Amino acid sequence: MNGSTFESLAIAAFRRLWIAGHLYFLAIFAQMIARGALAKDLEGSNAALGAVTLAFGLTGLIATPLGGVAADRFAKRSMLLVSTGLLLISSLWIALAVQLEFISFWMLVIASAIQSAGFSCLSPARMAFTAELVGPDRLANGVVLTQISMNVNRVAGPVLAGVFLSVPVLGIGGIYWASSAIIAVGGLLFLKLPPGLPRSNATHSSATRDLLDGVRYGYTQWPLPLLLATSTLALVFGFPYVVFLPSVSEDLFGAGDTGFAWLSTIGAVGGLGASLFIAGRSEGSVAWKIQNLSVIGFGLGVAATGLAPTFATAMVVMLLLGAATAAFQSMNATLILGGSEAAYHGRMQSLLQLGFNLFGIAALPIGICADKFGLRETLVAMGVVVTLVGAASIIVRNANINLDGVQRQSPE
Repeated sequence: MNGSTFESLAIAAFRRLWIAGHLYFLAIFAQMIARGALAKDLEGSNAALGAVTLAFGLTGLIATPLGGVAADRFAKRSMLLVSTGLLLISSLWIALAVQLEFISFWMLVIASAIQSAGFSCLSPARMAFTAELVGPDRLANGVVLTQISMNVNRVAGPVLAGVFLSVPVLGIGGIYWASSAIIAVGGLLFLKLPPGLPRSNATHSSATRDLLDGVRYGYTQWPLPLLLATSTLALVFGFPYVVFLPSVSEDLFGAGDTGFAWLSTIGAVGGLGASLFIAGRSEGSVAWKIQNLSVIGFGLGVAATGLAPTFATAMVVMLLLGAATAAFQSMNATLILGGSEAAYHGRMQSLLQLGFNLFGIAALPIGICADKFGLRETLVAMGVVVTLVGAASIIVRNANINLDGVQRQSPE
């Protein structure tokens, strides 16, 4: 990286926003580990893991588009504070329930839904605030810094959770207490931001019309339909593997919560390494090659997780799977932004985020299949489907290129 990588941090307001966002990313990724471990401890089934993720996904499916509209119609600082409050409530509630030993599974489901609502509103407000604070000339830099923060915390969050899980006196409850404190500090930083008032004409247009226009644009302007469909299908059928990592660790290898944390951590390390490697390699045909290879690698990695004979083998697979997943997600988002008009970037990001919500919904039926047919068999089937999605995406794009070439060569 060169010196200009961090130029946006010279802006004091953006620096506060970035640090606060860095803190909530740390808390969220640590809680992902704790939530999976707690659901497994309380219910002991893959369906339970899927149910918690289902609550997150269903809530986000509704809250994400509403959060995007709210970010354009209300003061952004207020949106950030309200969202942070929701995240803090969901975290403190579980921390108290674990500490006082009255925790129940239904509490975890509701807390997951509250966290999803907070995250769905916070993300679009934070991205809109980033654009406002850094300006158009530094917008790309601000977005890159946000992605770096997220990838760093995909490592740091599981590591923090792993440390707490390995110390009995801290455990799952300690993760939620620490996350609550981290979120509270982030909220104090948000208080020092400027109001981020909406444009004077923000409430004059129809939010429903803008939303529908974005959907129409995303699914009619080539190659956006292919990119969005590939992302959605790959996430729905492949990404639930992260929900089942507690079962992979405990049921397949007897490694328990600590093994779960290490699987998550090594996957995050692979993701961070891939993100750093592909930085600056997102132009033209190279970007498409990386996406095509990574989505195939994503599918093969999920299948290989189901076939891994030992925990050590699973760790190696998880490193490569984490790299492929991060490369696919990063390059898919880059291609979508590069292939769309600036006026539609926010709505295209919303469509991408909805793919994550749909994966949460799919986790429950896939979890039921894992309980009925076996976790290994389900992971292999998931990986095969994602691999076929990747292969279909490559075939469709090549066919479109060939068709376009024929049309260009045809006489008038």
